[in-house]
Amino acid sequence: MKKNNLSSFFARKIVGFATCTVLLTTIGSTVFAASADDAKLRELEQAIKVAPKAENPVKKPRTRAIVFDTEPTAAQPAEKLQAQPPVNAVAQTGVQEKDKGGRQPVDCSKLPADPKVTAVDFVISFKVNSSEIAPSSEALLVQIAKVLNLSPERCVLVEGHTDASGSYEKNLLLSENRANSVVKFISEKAEVDGRRLVAVGKGPSEPMKNTDPRDPKNRRVVFKVVE
Repeated sequence: MKKNNLSSFFARKIVGFATCTVLLTTIGSTVFAASADDAKLRELEQAIKVAPKAENPVKKPRTRAIVFDTEPTAAQPAEKLQAQPPVNAVAQTGVQEKDKGGRQPVDCSKLPADPKVTAVDFVISFKVNSSEIAPSSEALLVQIAKVLNLSPERCVLVEGHTDASGSYEKNLLLSENRANSVVKFISEKAEVDGRRLVAVGKGPSEPMKNTDPRDPKNRRVVFKVVE
């Protein structure tokens, strides 16, 4: 009987130790993820606060007026798969209304084909094989929106990325829809002017450096602040 009691005692201790280990591991992972997100938010804040570089002025002959190079228009995109409609309001309506502060909003629908940007990537969770944002990522998106609103005149590309598992076409479509979902969320629920945001789907075409293209780490959303 005594031997059985000892066995039961040690069994309970082992189970308790294992439970504590799992709990501490989970807490540690959560803290690490939060710390990584904080670092990314600071990186994004630094990028959004840096004033965009002005184009080189060119003087007109025989005048004192200063003119600026005309911003090149984006090349016509190739035909895409059926996806969610883009959320950029200017592209759809052509109408620019002043914001609450009386400022004329920037038109981000005619960016150059390959603008100079500062990129910051975040792990945004979605439901499996869906563009629906997981509730666990909503708080992070709200924090991202607050940072973006520090400079309401800046254009931002919102890129969806996937890993290389499965069909390329499906991954491309999924990445486009997820980018649109992020733009919709932060414009409708976090009050970022949607005209500043341009959703782009990259699919598995741009995996992270030194990472297997099939690695789930490639599933991410990249915010690119246009300089």
